[in-house]
Amino acid sequence: MSKSTITEDTVIEVGKSVSLTKYIEFFEKATGKELPSCEFQCWLKTQIGKTIKEAIPTYCMATERKEMKELMSEERFNIISKADKTFIISFDEEIRKLGYDSGGGIGEGYVWAKYMIVYSKTGAKNKKVIARFYIAENKIVLRLFFNDVDKHKTYIENVPDHIKDVFTNNHGNCSCNPQKENCRMRKTYTIDDKQIEKCSGVVFEFWNPTVEKLTDYVKLLAEFYPVKKVKSV
Repeated sequence: MSKSTITEDTVIEVGKSVSLTKYIEFFEKATGKELPSCEFQCWLKTQIGKTIKEAIPTYCMATERKEMKELMSEERFNIISKADKTFIISFDEEIRKLGYDSGGGIGEGYVWAKYMIVYSKTGAKNKKVIARFYIAENKIVLRLFFNDVDKHKTYIENVPDHIKDVFTNNHGNCSCNPQKENCRMRKTYTIDDKQIEKCSGVVFEFWNPTVEKLTDYVKLLAEFYPVKKVKSV
């Protein structure tokens, strides 16, 4: 039997002879249930040392979609404050009204943080991301995703300072040296007659989000991602 062959008696190890893809394929085939790959990778690390057979029940539980309030009550999120949890729950409720959700799961944060919540269009096959939460020790960061900023120039020039500053501060300024005319990561737009160039990998991050500012975040999202009205027949 090949060393990489998986059976119910295989002891879970990460980064060894069995690839993540093989684990995913086995669990999906064995249970008929799926997890996004980022969530699966995070979950698999909690199962190291168990056999596949022992891990299957907890995998099935992990695939059950939960409300954000229930997720925030899990012990793993005790690394952030009650205020941060309240903000995430409140934001989740509001972004759903715009037609976006996180799919009921929270995965690994990779290089950005310990955990990450990803929001995309509810029920859509094209999972275009419009928002993320990065959850780290004693800190959360809300990152929003925007294109065609110039189309919303007038709106941004008149928003509260804590929103406008994210578009105009120096964080994420393009550092390509020399400047590349065809830089695919660059976002270029004009605010208050000043041209701004940022690298899209680290832009539009709100480092101290609070419930008091929630309405402003939601209005900003609605400006870029308005809810489409259903045409009457």
